[in-house]
Amino acid sequence: MFSIARACPECKAYARVEVVGKPVACPHCSKEWAPPGDFEHVLEQCLVCQCTQFYIQKDFNQALGCLIMLIGIVLVPLTFGLSLVVFAAVDWLFYKRVSSMVVCYRCHTEFRGFKIPAHLKPFMHHIGVRYENK
Repeated sequence: MFSIARACPECKAYARVEVVGKPVACPHCSKEWAPPGDFEHVLEQCLVCQCTQFYIQKDFNQALGCLIMLIGIVLVPLTFGLSLVVFAAVDWLFYKRVSSMVVCYRCHTEFRGFKIPAHLKPFMHHIGVRYENK
């Protein structure tokens, strides 16, 4: 399943939409995000903002990941530090099992299910700063 997700610039609602060969639009306000296009080459140029720079990140709720580690840290005094090892192992298992997604630097649109090109790298701060105020 190919999908894109983003906060709609019109209604500000976050939405995840399947890409099925028709125009991609917000399900809340019907604002069109992108015309139908060549979804085979979608990660060469963003459908939404035409940016050509993307980064990879795991498709996992970051708040949940921080909560898991926080629980491990809180349990340190009770487990003599063994909880860190256990929770680090749990974190590693999640890391290995959770798929990756691609995110546009400029508009932060998330692309899921697409074949990730080998040249894409994780977030690089110096590139992110370029798009921060745009």
